[in-house]
Amino acid sequence: MVACAVLGAGGSGAGGQTGAPTASTFTDVTAQAGIDFTHDNGAAGDHWYPELFGGGIAVLDLDGDGWPDLLFVNGRRWGSAGETRHGLFRNNRDGTFADVFAGSGLDGAEIYGLGAAVADYDNDGHDDIFLTTVDGGRLYRNAGNGTFRDVSAGSGVGDGGFAVSAAWLDYDRDGLVDLFVGNYVDWSRETDTGCGNPPGYCGPDAYRPVAPTLYRNVGQGRFEDVTALAGLDDPTDKAMGVAVLDYDADGWPDVFVGSDRVPAKLYHNDGAGRFVDVGLRAGVSLSERGRARANMGVDAADYDRSGRPDILVGNFLHEMLGLYRDAGDGFYVDAAPRTAVGRASFQSVTWAVFFLDVDLDGHLDIFAANGGTDESQGMLDSRARLSQPPLLLRNQGDGTFEDVSRAAGEAFGRPAMGRGAAYADFDGDGDLDLVLTALNGPARLLRNDGGDRNNWLRVRLTGAGSNRRGIGASVRLTSPSGEQRRTVRSGSSYASQSELTLTFGLGADPIVETLEVTWPSGVTQRFTDISPNTRLVIDEAAGLRRSASAP
Repeated sequence: MVACAVLGAGGSGAGGQTGAPTASTFTDVTAQAGIDFTHDNGAAGDHWYPELFGGGIAVLDLDGDGWPDLLFVNGRRWGSAGETRHGLFRNNRDGTFADVFAGSGLDGAEIYGLGAAVADYDNDGHDDIFLTTVDGGRLYRNAGNGTFRDVSAGSGVGDGGFAVSAAWLDYDRDGLVDLFVGNYVDWSRETDTGCGNPPGYCGPDAYRPVAPTLYRNVGQGRFEDVTALAGLDDPTDKAMGVAVLDYDADGWPDVFVGSDRVPAKLYHNDGAGRFVDVGLRAGVSLSERGRARANMGVDAADYDRSGRPDILVGNFLHEMLGLYRDAGDGFYVDAAPRTAVGRASFQSVTWAVFFLDVDLDGHLDIFAANGGTDESQGMLDSRARLSQPPLLLRNQGDGTFEDVSRAAGEAFGRPAMGRGAAYADFDGDGDLDLVLTALNGPARLLRNDGGDRNNWLRVRLTGAGSNRRGIGASVRLTSPSGEQRRTVRSGSSYASQSELTLTFGLGADPIVETLEVTWPSGVTQRFTDISPNTRLVIDEAAGLRRSASAP
């Protein structure tokens, strides 16, 4: 079956669980915030393969007010009439949300949705949405008033494939974001005959791999399929997660693709329009035993403050998380085995994974959303459970992690069949909150309480020569405790996207000495002596200003 896992590196104690307190606990505020959404995978006993997936989340700014709004992507009953009911919630800026799905333009469609990726593809200042679906995806253009129009047919986007995760990136650095779609497998209801006796869900080995799709944004709302021209047309992927990173620091965005039971790919962008897979050479394609793992959710960030991005991968039961640390010169070493990362995640099936600074101490922590696939996983281990708690692994600042899941509160540790997850500062207090979905279950909003005891800085970018949302821009911050780097990125997690605003934890640092932004256009800006606990908007043309309102 498809796979996943959890994280933890270093630390002490059997199983990586120390019970040490963390500065953050999480409170379930779903009901009081007005979030009411339950995922529907359409299962009715036929065991159609896509029923195991789905539940993606996207954080976006519907109306341009700077506050994070939420989109929950839904499936539907197979062959039923009527619209697919996604969840679309506008932030009221007081800790609550309004259900604005009706009349949004996302309503009225009959699609089986899985995930979403967000960017301003036409540079008009409004967030647009690409939905991954079982039949090629849908592109929705934001009309500027919080409503959307399906422009798939006229845009050139949509290839009929079964896609789970996607990401926007400006791979040719022309100021327009392009779209990378990580297609999963060659599947249709006509070819899905089920597996076993009686028939149940098949695993990924029952289906042929496919190639990803790369759409180049040519402007005027049009895209062209450049997959073959970019060297990406080899049908060997079974993509589950997509993360964009510049692993070799050459200024061109590369793509990591986690593929289910086939080797993961690290596609190097040569800057001339082509990608070459260097994953095997870099050490990120296989486990340390030389096996292809589940490779479900993925993320990339500099967790050890080396100045180079590391790669995080969720895997299946008994596979552990992959925590690939950049060792330099384009080589990675998996830090999970023999550490708390491996011990904490060994019994988990992990879908969404990402780095975030939960306690704002300046060191990126790890979150993993876990949940079983179906009853067949019990044949692998009698201890396996379909509903599983998430994991929170705290970065101890020395390159190791400790499992602080139990200390993160009862609401955090509630078991579920976890799938999508994202982070955002929904209440404007400076720390990052969590949004989670469950397969065929309710969505949850978990408020971070206590993370803002430390100092922080929030940075939102507005491109001019670069794309409007600053996707691909690199931000380097220097404060008394050292240097941190972040990149504005679409995608990552699993079928989901977190907010594009960057959050830097500062610990007790009283000042940000320098803040340097390197834009995809090549423009570099440098600012000095910035007070902490501040929200900044940095414009590529106009420079820095304090945000007029949270967050």
